[in-house]
Amino acid sequence: MGFPSHEMAEDVIASPWQRLGGCVIAPGMWTAECLTCGQRETVEDPGPHFDGWTAPDVSAASAVSRFAARCRGDLDQAETSVVSHAGLWLLLASVSEHVTGEDGERVAQILGMPTEDATAAAHRLLAEPHPTLAATFGAWVAEGVTTPLSGADRGIPEQAWLDQWASDRTRGLINRFPVQVDASTLLLLATALVLEPRWTEPLRSSGAYGLVLTGGLQTIVDTEAAGLVAVAKPHSEDAVDVVSVIADPRVPPSQVWKGVDEVVELLSKGALWHAEKPAGTPDVGHAWKCRTRVESVLRGEAGEGGGPVRRWSSRLRRWSAQETLDLIATPGLAEVARALLPEITDPEVECVQSVRGEFDEDGFRAAAITAVAMVTRMPDFVETKVERVELDFSRAHAVVAIARGGAWESVPLVSAWVTKELSRPLRTMPDTDWESLELLAETDPDEAAELISYKRRRMRERGES
Repeated sequence: MGFPSHEMAEDVIASPWQRLGGCVIAPGMWTAECLTCGQRETVEDPGPHFDGWTAPDVSAASAVSRFAARCRGDLDQAETSVVSHAGLWLLLASVSEHVTGEDGERVAQILGMPTEDATAAAHRLLAEPHPTLAATFGAWVAEGVTTPLSGADRGIPEQAWLDQWASDRTRGLINRFPVQVDASTLLLLATALVLEPRWTEPLRSSGAYGLVLTGGLQTIVDTEAAGLVAVAKPHSEDAVDVVSVIADPRVPPSQVWKGVDEVVELLSKGALWHAEKPAGTPDVGHAWKCRTRVESVLRGEAGEGGGPVRRWSSRLRRWSAQETLDLIATPGLAEVARALLPEITDPEVECVQSVRGEFDEDGFRAAAITAVAMVTRMPDFVETKVERVELDFSRAHAVVAIARGGAWESVPLVSAWVTKELSRPLRTMPDTDWESLELLAETDPDEAAELISYKRRRMRERGES
C-alpha cells in the first residue's frame, strides 16, 4: 500500500476546488473530491492514512425531489418558467406535525416522510446556516383565533410590514408580499428563500444573450427517462450547484424533469464526470457536436498514451424569470388548513408564490416567497327570487307591551291604539323654520321680523313655549 502518486497530489494542490481523501480498507479507495459538487474520482496506490467522510443525510432532499415531481404533475408546472418547490415543501412541512389521522397519513405521503419527521426536518433546515442560502419561516394568527400552532405571532401584520418582510428576507429581490391581508385574515404562513451563488470564474459573453462555459462540469448522460441529455454546471465555491440539462426536443417536459432527477442523483453520488459521454454517443446530437482534429497544445496539456485532449465548451443563455403562482391546488394544503384552524369549517385558503430567478455571467440569483392565508368564508351570493313585503302602519293600529319572565310572563302591561292624531315628530328633529327665518333676515329683515312675530303668536295659541 502507498500514497497517491506525486503527480496526482500536485494536481489536486493546484486545483483549489479539490481535496484528497483516503481509506485503508481496500486498494483503490483514495479519492480526489470536488468541493463544489462532491464528485469523487478514485486514485490509485492508496496509502495507510484515513481521511474520514460521512455521507450526509439526504432524506429531506429526496422528499423535496419527490414532492416537486408530484407538484409538476398535479399543478401542470412542467413548463413553468421558475418555481421553488423547496419553499412550498418547507412551508407545509413546518406545520405538518399538527395534521393527524387520515389527513396526517395523506400529508405524510405527499411530503415523503411522517409528518413529525417532516416538521423536524424543516426546523433543521431553517436552523442550520448555509454560506449562500437563507431560509425563513413566518407565522401570524389573528387575535382570538384558536390554533394548535405554537410560536405564531399574535396579530396579522399590516400589508406594508409584510412587504418589508419579503424584501428583507430576499435581499431586495422580491419587494411585495404575494397575498393581500385584511380584517378577514385568520392565519398567515410564509417561507422565504434566497440564494446568490457566484461562479468561480465568470462565464465568457458571446452575443447579446449568449454565454460560453469552458470549464466547470460538462458532460453527456444517458438517462432512462429522457435518453441522452447534455449537462453543464459552472464551478461555484458557494455550496450551490446550478445544473443546466437539455434533452431532445421531442422528449416531453415531464420526462425531461425525470431525467434531471437522474442527473442530480448521479451528481450527488459523485458519479458524474466532466468531459465524458456514453459509449456509442453519436458525434452530432440534439445539443452537441463532436469533432477531433490535430492542434498545437502545450506539452503538459497533452493526454497520456496518445489520447486526445478533452476541451469542452457549452453555450448557455443569460436568462431571468419572475412568476406569481397560484398554488391553491397544492396537494396536502387542504389537510393542513383543517388542522391549523380546527374550529373553522372549511376556511377559505389562498396559496401564492412570488419567485424570481436570474442566470448571467457572474452567477445565479433566485428568491421565493411562498404564502398561505386562511380567511373567514365570505357570504356566498347567488341570483334568486326574493319576495319583499312592506307593511304599512300609517293608519290606526294597536300596540301592546307584554312582560316576559317569572310571574309576569305574558302579562299585557300597556296597550295603545295609535291614530294619526297621536303621531308626533321626533324631538331630535331641528326646527328648520327658524333657520330659514335667520337666512331671510340677512336679505330682508323687515319681512323676516313679521314672519317671526307671526310664528311666535301661533305657538302661544297652541300652548307651545
